[in-house]
Amino acid sequence: MSKKKYHYKIKDWTFDPITSELTNGSEKIHLQNQVAKVLIELIKANGQTISKKELLEKAWPNTIVTENSLDKTVSELRKVFGDSRANAQFIETLPRKGYRLIAPLKKVEIENQAIPVIKKGSWLKWGIPLLVLSIVAIIYIFNKNTEAKKILSPNGQIIASIKKDGANYALFTENITNGKVDTLDSFSKPESTVISWSSDNTSIIYNTTLAKTDFYSINVFNLLTKKVSYIKFPKEEGMTFSSLKPQGSPSKSLDHKKLSQRNSTVHYITYENNDTIKVLFNDKKISDFKW
Repeated sequence: MSKKKYHYKIKDWTFDPITSELTNGSEKIHLQNQVAKVLIELIKANGQTISKKELLEKAWPNTIVTENSLDKTVSELRKVFGDSRANAQFIETLPRKGYRLIAPLKKVEIENQAIPVIKKGSWLKWGIPLLVLSIVAIIYIFNKNTEAKKILSPNGQIIASIKKDGANYALFTENITNGKVDTLDSFSKPESTVISWSSDNTSIIYNTTLAKTDFYSINVFNLLTKKVSYIKFPKEEGMTFSSLKPQGSPSKSLDHKKLSQRNSTVHYITYENNDTIKVLFNDKKISDFKW
């Protein structure tokens, strides 16, 4: 039996609710968690007005959040679309009522074809194609771990991305207002491409761990000082947890705690100014950051 999933066409954009990614041609933007949740609720409303109270309850369940946080999140979403409140083409604000999605919306069904059953004596007919499909799938999964990633800053002004740059990978930023693109850091191909923003918009955290090393490596680029801090800790149990090493300063230990559950592990690392970075792992690879 074939499995079905859906994407949504929002004017010229395509939104994948599973990965929280918006694409427009070659442009791909990964939405932060709350921004994606607000967009999903607007899509569910299907052009109808949804109140601020309802959006807050659904996008921030069991959490006390002010309307100001919702307004900022909607503003970030508008910036991604290149939209504005004064001349709304995507999201309309209805004073004292709420918001509604006014851009053309279409639900697109995507089918994954079921694999055919191989009958006895037909291995030549089906065996070779299936072998080819298996090889392609392995290559796809391998490359997916290091595909280009983009993520919007919490204030909606800068897009940070990691993508291939010649023989290496690089960290880029793009200013949405003026279109300026900067290359901030260059490094070897990481075993998983993971990137996130600090909540105050000043720092970008990204994975630079190599597949054939004993240590996890995480870089933190400070946009104010233009310096990189390096966080390293061992992949194997029993090795000493390491360190923070900003450029030009000695390394020092960082307080941390580790929680494990089945294939998932979380490290809580106390960073500068008592900020806590949550590093999520899946199958022993870094899969996400939460600042």
